[in-house]
Amino acid sequence: MEKEKISLGEIAKLYYEQGLTQAEISNKLGISRPIISNKLAEAREKGIVKIFVDIDEDYVSELERRIFSSFNLKGVRVVAVPDNDEELAVNITARTGAQYLSRFIEENDRIGISLGWTMNKMADYFPQLECHADIVVQCLGSITNVHSNSTMDGLIKNFSQKVNAREAYILPCPPIVQTPLIANALLYDTQIQKIVKCIKDCNKVFVNITSPDKNNCFYSYEYINDADLEQLKKDGAVGSICGRFYDKNGNICSPETDARTLGISLDDIKKAEYVLGCIVGVHKAYAVYYALKAGLIDVLVIDSLTAAELVRIINEEQND
Repeated sequence: MEKEKISLGEIAKLYYEQGLTQAEISNKLGISRPIISNKLAEAREKGIVKIFVDIDEDYVSELERRIFSSFNLKGVRVVAVPDNDEELAVNITARTGAQYLSRFIEENDRIGISLGWTMNKMADYFPQLECHADIVVQCLGSITNVHSNSTMDGLIKNFSQKVNAREAYILPCPPIVQTPLIANALLYDTQIQKIVKCIKDCNKVFVNITSPDKNNCFYSYEYINDADLEQLKKDGAVGSICGRFYDKNGNICSPETDARTLGISLDDIKKAEYVLGCIVGVHKAYAVYYALKAGLIDVLVIDSLTAAELVRIINEEQND
């Protein structure tokens, strides 16, 4: 690699994301340590690297205590984030989430992975484990827009390497199709049948929670439209988990939309040994609340802003 072509971002990634020392980066790239130090300072000055320091540990601990005591969770971690930088909030939460959730991965696990911006970042930060997963499989169809933050092929490959998976599969179809007839036709494909069987056998599932509104990624990329959102609202949708829209009781609220969805079923999510969520976004708070109330998530990593809103909802519901 030519020294003059080494970007600030590349050096910053090695230092801040991969944890290499300046001496290790110097040896790796053939650049002197003073230059590395200057490059890192320049990256901070230009905003390529953003640093957030939080010292209110008592506040974060109280949010964790309140959430853990309110639901039947096996683990919770609240991550302090700034209130004016969504990208930084995702990065900080994903980094902590990767370290925390990696503790729940064991030998021979069969792991399902959902799509999502936070999930992609978490896979980047996930530590290299010593155990060997049996399989890593994409548990929901792929968003095909190249501008999406959720590129599943790279995500599955990245994550499967971190957990030393013996096998890894993507699900080569859209997450939601236009009619149940199309979904049924796709399910006749032998390769898709094989992957769907793998999905059903997952004992650990990494999920994404979304709100049933225009913030929903399926709406953003036109897998559902305004009419679908209106119908979901009439049907009592409060959120979606791995593309499955659920009501306040944690049950499927729109059988027609559900029949058009390709991926892990809500029943298979419920029967998994561990359902692991890393959630960022205050607009998701009600969706997260009802998912937790219905027992759809076992282990939660959540940013402090969403956690505060979640606790507000808990208090509001208890006082009604």
